[in-house]
Amino acid sequence: MSTVSALRAALDLIDSLIFDSRAPALPFAGLPRAIEIALMPPSPGGSPRSITERAGDYKVASDAYGGSSADLTTVANGSLPTAWRGASAETAAEAVRALASQSEAGSAAFLGGAIALNVFSEKLGQAQQTDERGIELLKQAKTTALSLGGSGINWFEIRHQAAQGCHDRLTAAKLRDDAATDAVSALEQFAAQARARRINSPGIDPLSTVVLAYAGDYGSTSNPLLSILTPTALARASQLLNNMSETDRKEFEKMLGDAKSPQEAAYIWKALAAGYSLADVQSFGKLIHPHGDDPHWLSDHLNPQVDTMNTKLGDGGEHILGYNGKSTYLTPAKEKGMVYVNNLYGQNKGNCVAASTVVARAANDPVFMLGLTTGQGPAAVAGAAPGDDSSTAFRDRLVHVYNTTDATLDNTPEGRAKLFTTELQPSTGDTYTVTTVPDGSPAQEAATRQAMLPEIETSVNEGKPVPISIVADNNDAHELVIMAAKDDKLEVYNPWGFTEWVTKQQFIDGELGAVTDTEPEKGMSDAYDAGLPE
Repeated sequence: MSTVSALRAALDLIDSLIFDSRAPALPFAGLPRAIEIALMPPSPGGSPRSITERAGDYKVASDAYGGSSADLTTVANGSLPTAWRGASAETAAEAVRALASQSEAGSAAFLGGAIALNVFSEKLGQAQQTDERGIELLKQAKTTALSLGGSGINWFEIRHQAAQGCHDRLTAAKLRDDAATDAVSALEQFAAQARARRINSPGIDPLSTVVLAYAGDYGSTSNPLLSILTPTALARASQLLNNMSETDRKEFEKMLGDAKSPQEAAYIWKALAAGYSLADVQSFGKLIHPHGDDPHWLSDHLNPQVDTMNTKLGDGGEHILGYNGKSTYLTPAKEKGMVYVNNLYGQNKGNCVAASTVVARAANDPVFMLGLTTGQGPAAVAGAAPGDDSSTAFRDRLVHVYNTTDATLDNTPEGRAKLFTTELQPSTGDTYTVTTVPDGSPAQEAATRQAMLPEIETSVNEGKPVPISIVADNNDAHELVIMAAKDDKLEVYNPWGFTEWVTKQQFIDGELGAVTDTEPEKGMSDAYDAGLPE
């Protein structure tokens, strides 16, 4: 039994004692025993001072990485040796920029780690002080009860004192546990930024691994959170490359070497990570190579991901996904009286499960995304003429996939898990299962979602989307996909065509109504299940 559970049980026991003024000695045995139970769980352990000292070490490391990043950026932007000209100079500059991005990521990670540890240290100190106060109250209550032998005691007062002591200990235990969970979550997020180590292929030299790992999407080269390749994509392609024959490996490595930009090389790597054969990756590579030195084209055609050039900020703070400079289309469709959002990516009818999963797949599968935007390549989508990359053609293909995917859906937890696995396993390497939040009190349901949160965060930190279902009081239900985690927030994709950040506490407490309604209390608030990769 956890410390929190044990203290809750002790508090319930203390509260359950009934005192009769006509027989004041009756609770004499019960209250001291309840106090003993409340004193048994261990106090919050750890040294706030040691944790603060480690945070200081992280800050020193952050400053060192930050200085290195600034120096490398200066070199990349104009301090290369004068003997380097033309293509050689640009290649060198790209490599130095990647090293600068790596150093910047290291600086951000160590600084974030320092902040997380300082917050944990402070909360741990508060928890220990609160726990000490609770222990003192419990000991005083026990001493009073035993010293008077049950005679002349104001049992109501002593029970109140014991209950307050137990409550303080419970508050301290919860504070410590929540602070530890937050610290671990933050440190795992920053650890995921150590990206280059995910590539372990003998044919890829160390500098190339850095260039690949920190190749950023258009307009976000220096932001590791917006790198083209997720940790999972980096590792999966490396594993698949190592399993190739020597001849095939050389063919693939030649494609990387011939790429016109780090972005082109990263998308080739991402295509392999999405589970395509070498022949399919080569076919994909030939289609994008003419645009390899145009990061704008690559991002627009190969990446629906959030917070890049493909999004624009909506009035409610949501990030509306776009394509080819557009984010809306014609007029909203209607079904059952509901008006669907007038967004280019928005679901076209009540097919939210299919629509959200399709976009989650496209975020990890550039070959599929190319099939949507151009109708070309190994994952070409039927509809508009191949090669037509207009926004209208893209929308037509997208709706076609939404509808065909929806037609295969068995909308049960098992059926949805099968769909998630079919669409997402090629790029994540995992089968999906749907974990349901059992019906219970709001506190019980919140506890279940809180227990699910670490697994959700671990998955999205690795680049593995997590679909969730939300429900309103009237049983209207909707599908979202958690795409990322950062600090105390989760980024959710709504298949109405946009993403937005919600707090983890909103997820835990079932307060997600603002994602689906301008009046949050009328929206779909409670997350009642999640599709988790295994």
